[in-house]
Amino acid sequence: MKIQKTTLILMLIALTLGGFVYLFEIVGKQKQAEIQEQRKRVFDFEDEQIQAVTIKQKSGILTLKIDEQAEEKSWNITAPIAKKADLQTVEFLLDELENLKSDHSITTSVSQLSEYGLEKPEITLEIQLKDGKTNRLFLGQPDFDNRFIYSQLELEGEAPEKVSILLLSINFKNIITKPVSEWEEQEKIEESSDKTEESLDKKDE
Repeated sequence: MKIQKTTLILMLIALTLGGFVYLFEIVGKQKQAEIQEQRKRVFDFEDEQIQAVTIKQKSGILTLKIDEQAEEKSWNITAPIAKKADLQTVEFLLDELENLKSDHSITTSVSQLSEYGLEKPEITLEIQLKDGKTNRLFLGQPDFDNRFIYSQLELEGEAPEKVSILLLSINFKNIITKPVSEWEEQEKIEESSDKTEESLDKKDE
């Protein structure tokens, strides 16, 4: 059975339209969704670009720095003590920084920053990149239901009349305010506990 020329043309038109619908509706929406997710990102760098991270709070300052002399990937604590950092813990932090997102923001005047705890921030996060650039993020007080924390990226140049306040998950604050002992290399803790057990065994003998 031969397909009429008109029917064949209609079939080709239908296939062409179907292709356009797929490209513009499905693929287009996927790309738009990806763009929206990118816009939610707080920082525009990748974790491999990070050279050092400093967390300043009232209780003290913690500085983590990559060991550029080490043959294998390694990070050190340089403040408040000089110790080897736990690589898995640091890499978790770096991943959090790369993928840190804010779904909500508030535009307010500079004079109202104190209402969000950002006139004198509770925490200052400094991220030094390998190209010499430094990103600073200020963390203020939590919101009314303690689910989010108000934050602000450091402004470049003259301060504008209006600023953008980002709402971050309160969990991010919990990650960066861990005690120094939790940033230390875990093997050292295990070794010290093993030595304690050995000494106890010797006493028993």
